[in-house]
Amino acid sequence: MIQPQAQLSLAEGVSVQSLGDDEGAVVLMIESGQLFTCNDTTAAVLRAAEGGITFDQLIIQLLTTFEVAEAELREDISALARQLVEEGLVRVA
Repeated sequence: MIQPQAQLSLAEGVSVQSLGDDEGAVVLMIESGQLFTCNDTTAAVLRAAEGGITFDQLIIQLLTTFEVAEAELREDISALARQLVEEGLVRVA
């Protein structure tokens, strides 16, 4: 589980472009040229990470967007954030 005060931010050289309201996003890793598409949940996390955000702030923000229990959201977003770190898209400090 990611710690509540951990700071999430986009990794250097990662660009996120929304596809529209709650329609997901396109993610570009500039150096490698890799291009990904992602769903609305992943897009919301990446957009929040663009400006830097703590894990707790992210959960509060997402609770207003998605209808899900807080405990379930924390668990799911923690797993997603770890996956995004492993893929080199997000940094956690």
